[in-house]
Amino acid sequence: MNKYTSTSAHSSERFLNIMVVRLLIPALVATGLFAGFAREVVLAYLFGTTREIEIFRVAFGLPSVLSDSLAVSFVAILIRLLLTGERGHPAHALRCAIWATLAFSGIVFLLGVFTMPWQARLLAPGMSPDEHAQLVVAGQVCWLTFLFVVLSLPMRALMSTRGRVWPGAASQVMRSGGFVLALLAFVLVFGWRDLMAPAYAAALGGATVLGVHILALGARDRRRVTVSLAAPERLDALSPTLSAIGLVLLSQLFLSAGRLLDRAVASGMGEGMLAGLEYSYALVMAVAAILATSTNLTLAPRMGRAIRDTGRLARGHVVQIAAIAVGATAIGAVLALGAEPITRLVFERGAFDSAATALTAEIFRLHALSLGPLVLALLLTQILLLHGRQRAVFGAAIFKAFFKIVCLWWILRIDGDIYDVAKTLLWVEFAMAAALSAAVFFRR
Repeated sequence: MNKYTSTSAHSSERFLNIMVVRLLIPALVATGLFAGFAREVVLAYLFGTTREIEIFRVAFGLPSVLSDSLAVSFVAILIRLLLTGERGHPAHALRCAIWATLAFSGIVFLLGVFTMPWQARLLAPGMSPDEHAQLVVAGQVCWLTFLFVVLSLPMRALMSTRGRVWPGAASQVMRSGGFVLALLAFVLVFGWRDLMAPAYAAALGGATVLGVHILALGARDRRRVTVSLAAPERLDALSPTLSAIGLVLLSQLFLSAGRLLDRAVASGMGEGMLAGLEYSYALVMAVAAILATSTNLTLAPRMGRAIRDTGRLARGHVVQIAAIAVGATAIGAVLALGAEPITRLVFERGAFDSAATALTAEIFRLHALSLGPLVLALLLTQILLLHGRQRAVFGAAIFKAFFKIVCLWWILRIDGDIYDVAKTLLWVEFAMAAALSAAVFFRR
């Protein structure tokens, strides 16, 4: 009787935990999407499509894109490292994960800060020298966002291996929410409406992500992290992890090159073009990042264990990936159909007028159609990383950047406009998804 009661109670508790996870993830996804919209609404209300917001978009662009796109792949690498260490030396695996993250984030942060003058000329060739000077200062502050978000990733990976979806699945909520609250405080309390207000708000949003992860880690794991920090790991022990992460960084630079190139081309198409493009990109990428992050937290540990134990994915994993891709495509179609009313509802108030709505809505309609292949490409990239095939990801990223350059070269050659630039996102993401599918499912 006692055995039966104990088994029944355990089954009920397990069922309850599963239901909580299944309900919590969609709730966090929806909240993250809302917080991302709130950030864009506040920026649109305060700055519209002015040159000032375009300068901030360029300053915030590279740190934001890298911290967003790198997070999924970075966590996948750390999950693989921690899962491997479960069978032998978990403390050593955690120490390697933490010190590799510290070394990587510190080096990239310093490079980002000290190369901002060069970045300004490269990423916004259509801006004036005075605008470049403002861009450099704002960009150096925005690189703090990258530093704080990346420092939270070992803790997110550690909690993901234990099936904990909080606070990892809420990273977008915390980052966007922290940004909005800080920016509103700067504007409403201090009357601070210049370029540096959103730059400092972005840094505080990243700090919010790191702070919440530290608090959510728990006393026991915080002690483990403290012990790991007190005992630096040898460089030769970190080399495999740093090499994998470094290759992912290079891959993400190539993967992000399309948006960077779009921004560079748009900076010379007149005031407002870059801003409209960036508002649309922000909406599409927010949805893609939320979908990919939620999937990473729930599916990646199971896929990682399947690959570790059998060397391949289970059939159920393939079905789930296909379903997620189809769902993302459907979401993209709905967003495209409702692009104008969505844009008007989200943005059209304050400094964001009807002309800005018409521009952004048409770009968003074209961008939204790429959501399906975009999410599929993110998932397939994660699978390759779980297999330890960083070189395949790097090769695909180079292909994507080259294909984007060819597309934009053709657009410039025919004197295309900003809408033609927007169309290239769908072409490039479809080609990337096809290339990654071949690498994953047709491996010899």
